[in-house]
Amino acid sequence: MKMICITIILIGLTFTNALAQMAILENGEKGALTVRDGQVDVLTYRFGDQLKEGLDPEQTRSCYIHPLYSLDGQVLTEDFPQDHFHHHGIFWTWPIVKTRGQDTQTWHPANLRQHFVRWLKREVKGKMVTLSVENEWKLDGQEIVAKEIVTLQIHQANDMGRAVDLELTIEAIGGPLTLQGTSDQNKGYGGFSLRGAPMFKGTILATDQGLEEKDSNNKKFRWVGLSTEEVGVAIFVSPEHPDFPPTWCIRNSYAGFCNVSWPGLKPFVLQPGQPVTLRYRLYIHREPAATGRISEAYESYLSVHKQ
Repeated sequence: MKMICITIILIGLTFTNALAQMAILENGEKGALTVRDGQVDVLTYRFGDQLKEGLDPEQTRSCYIHPLYSLDGQVLTEDFPQDHFHHHGIFWTWPIVKTRGQDTQTWHPANLRQHFVRWLKREVKGKMVTLSVENEWKLDGQEIVAKEIVTLQIHQANDMGRAVDLELTIEAIGGPLTLQGTSDQNKGYGGFSLRGAPMFKGTILATDQGLEEKDSNNKKFRWVGLSTEEVGVAIFVSPEHPDFPPTWCIRNSYAGFCNVSWPGLKPFVLQPGQPVTLRYRLYIHREPAATGRISEAYESYLSVHKQ
């Protein structure tokens, strides 16, 4: 009887641990949802309005990721940084947006921004969590000019890294909508962005073309990564991405900042019923980005698209 009891207890423990590996948590913060892998937080998606105490209400934002965590729970992103209040973790916004005959933007505070509508999926299945959410772009807080669907597939970590796949689909509603990168000094930035934590200031950014020691604009890369000697994160661009490989805006002078500058300096017009889909992978790792393992991880990412 003792042997039978011990066997039942062991099976129960194994089953419980397996179920506990990946989890979705309502973490008590207003409008925030956290994904956890075992005992380590992976990321928080902020679907509700967020505003840092003491800032003007025009800085209110929603529909973005912060924090993104390392494999050991270290915060890799920053929200409301002093030098660029409008940066917010992992976000996707544009400095030039034309809609309803207006020139506006979602990059800096303006009369157009994203608003949460509803969850489409919140699922834990095996070694992956899937989150899918519908958001709206509202002009003056009322008129809907675009719809976006964001889908995250968050994979369980292995010894070397973790993959987080993000798919962003944007569709114009009620009329055309134009997206464009900034024309200021022909920098072209705007689109999918990552604002790194303060520890990444002065880091050397690794790319598929080699190391980048200085700030740059309008260079084409398939991936860009920033890291310390212990931790790092890279953005992989899907080969299905429009204008692949896209141009980038990257910064290490004030902090690690990586932006896939799409559509860059050339405007892109969205028409109702003709959405655009942008796909990326965040790869979180332990080693410096210059070791070559990031290139291997990107090649593995490409192999998935070839299947």
